Amino acid sequence: MGIAAAKGVGVKLIGIDSNDFINKVPKNILAFAWQAVRMALAKKITLKDTPEIMRLALEGEDLNHLNKLPPEQLLIRWINFHLKAAGVDREVKNLGKDLSDSFALLHVLNQLDKTKCSLDALAEEDLNKRAEQMILNSQALGVSDICSARDITVGNTKVNTIFVAYIFNTKHGLTELTAEEYEAAGMIDDDVAGTREERTFRFFINALGIDGIYINDVLEDCRDGLVLAAVCHRINDKCVDWKKIDKNPNNDFKKNINNNAVVDACKNMGLKMIGIGGVDLTKGDRKLTLATVW
Repeated sequence: MGIAAAKGVGVKLIGIDSNDFINKVPKNILAFAWQAVRMALAKKITLKDTPEIMRLALEGEDLNHLNKLPPEQLLIRWINFHLKAAGVDREVKNLGKDLSDSFALLHVLNQLDKTKCSLDALAEEDLNKRAEQMILNSQALGVSDICSARDITVGNTKVNTIFVAYIFNTKHGLTELTAEEYEAAGMIDDDVAGTREERTFRFFINALGIDGIYINDVLEDCRDGLVLAAVCHRINDKCVDWKKIDKNPNNDFKKNINNNAVVDACKNMGLKMIGIGGVDLTKGDRKLTLATVW
């Protein structure tokens, strides 16, 4: 029951079953624990819970673009946002090695509170000692003691992700939205009927435990036909003609071929696909894509 619940909320437990927990298999239990901790800390790194995240949008992006980004990408943007505000000519591209010298995080913490988080540690050439001071700065803001200096200097991506998420949740330092901006951000509501339906379908697909399949956005991630073909195959392993499926659909023509095969597979299962074609799925037509998954 616990594994089923974990899969339902999006935890990937491919190849992990109840015996791994009963027999205390470290690798698999840690794989579960990492994802659970990540999800708990990333819960507020969303536009719904922190609408100020819209400050991280790049030119030409709207709220939907931000809403599709995973928490790690939002945290990277958040770090770069504060680096730019600090006038620093550096950009991080990952939460591992790019943070190992503590340079970026010292500047971010300084931006969050200049009185509690100085930049004095930048003069320290020993990276472990520099990281120790950076961690002390974070604790001065209220961040819990959750990592060691060595975790930082070796570029431990998982620990860094948790650490940076904790800093963000403690104090993100993004300017509060105006009434007009807040109203615009509030348009994204995960509890309205349409998005609640999408969320249910997303949990359903992820809970199937299909190898290599995990989606964040039903409409966007199902456009290439591969996800829907895999879902159809899981339900009925005879319905999909895999000879017609292109495993690398890098253009709309190939996606249309895949989705036409998906429509045929659905019909083979006895689904009513009246007025639904492969092109509709490729375009990400909201109504028809959700109707197909339903």
